[in-house]
Amino acid sequence: MPWRLWNFVLVCGLALLCNAHPIYAETSDKLQFSGFARVVLGYLDDKDAEYLNYDNSVSIDNESLIGLQADYQMMDSLAITGQLIGHSGEQRDSGIEWLYLTYAPTNTLKLKLGRQRTPFLNYSDVIDVGYAYPWATLPQQTYPRHFFSNFDGLMASYEIPSTLFVMNIEGYWGYFKDKVVVSEREMEAKTTGFHGLISHISFKNWTLRGSYHQGTTSVTLDDVTQFSGLLNQLGFSQSADSLATTGVTEVFQFSANYETVDYFVRGELNRIKADFIFVPDTDGYFLSTGYNYFPFSSYISYSKNTTDYEEPASDIPTGLSPILDGLSYNYLNIFEQLPVNSSEAYTLGTRWDIQPGLALKGEVSLIKGADNESAFFDIKNTAFDREALLYLIALEWVF
Repeated sequence: MPWRLWNFVLVCGLALLCNAHPIYAETSDKLQFSGFARVVLGYLDDKDAEYLNYDNSVSIDNESLIGLQADYQMMDSLAITGQLIGHSGEQRDSGIEWLYLTYAPTNTLKLKLGRQRTPFLNYSDVIDVGYAYPWATLPQQTYPRHFFSNFDGLMASYEIPSTLFVMNIEGYWGYFKDKVVVSEREMEAKTTGFHGLISHISFKNWTLRGSYHQGTTSVTLDDVTQFSGLLNQLGFSQSADSLATTGVTEVFQFSANYETVDYFVRGELNRIKADFIFVPDTDGYFLSTGYNYFPFSSYISYSKNTTDYEEPASDIPTGLSPILDGLSYNYLNIFEQLPVNSSEAYTLGTRWDIQPGLALKGEVSLIKGADNESAFFDIKNTAFDREALLYLIALEWVF
């Protein structure tokens, strides 16, 4: 059992002890504690591949986590929030997730300064709080795991008062620096001039969200940078430029939810556009509908994404000398190694609200990809047909 899992179990135990003395109870009028936890069991029915680190053995150490949050009201208009999360998975580090000051000069304007969740998508703020959404896991086709990180900076939120609807506009500016895993490679990434605009509107049973995000991102890839420099020295500037490790990244997002007591329909689409290697242009969407029959609800979902990389340049001649042929081969091989993760998923699941704050979910997803693409699978056998069933059981808890 990985050491991360032992740590996770230890933190869960501490949380249970805390829960023996209602953890969410206020320790004073100004200081409040809250938390959330999830234990996710997963199994992939194929021995030739892994998906989101799940394989053909039952595991609970990929997406299980626990989070503890403290809010302290320093003054009527000034508060500080800190959130600590312990992850069992290897893809994310445990530690401080949020740490920011909140200043609310009026009832409609709020400013946050510090480390916050990057508000790319509709469920970005609550992605770790599985109790907040119906599914056992958010679809990888729309919510790629490398996509969720925090930023350091300032966010302003303004609520437009109206008796007919609720509308909120948010804008932020900041920077990001951390290790990320993109195209199956871990790299140091830095985003500057990182900014975005988000709008929410709620009207009767509808909730709509649209957002736009942009930043200049650079990644550290010494081998690629050195090879690009060599191509530049030899005069193959088009090929050298195509290996740029710095560029502008843009994210567009729109979601729509329709909710009633009996059923829901939720959908979201996004587009990621980057003008440098290793980050493909991606279009993703999901659509889900569910029926509520308390304490149960059942749902079906469909999600799909397509990815495209820039075409390689063609200014390196071939057939003239072995040296040029070797140079061209090494250049093209970089592009051929890039994983293409276009895929689709069909999901069927049920949620059981056992008691307030505690829910159990079970779902099964059929994931499919094209024969010549990775489709988010970690392929162990080249004969793998890019099709597998993923079974998940998730226990969700807020306290």
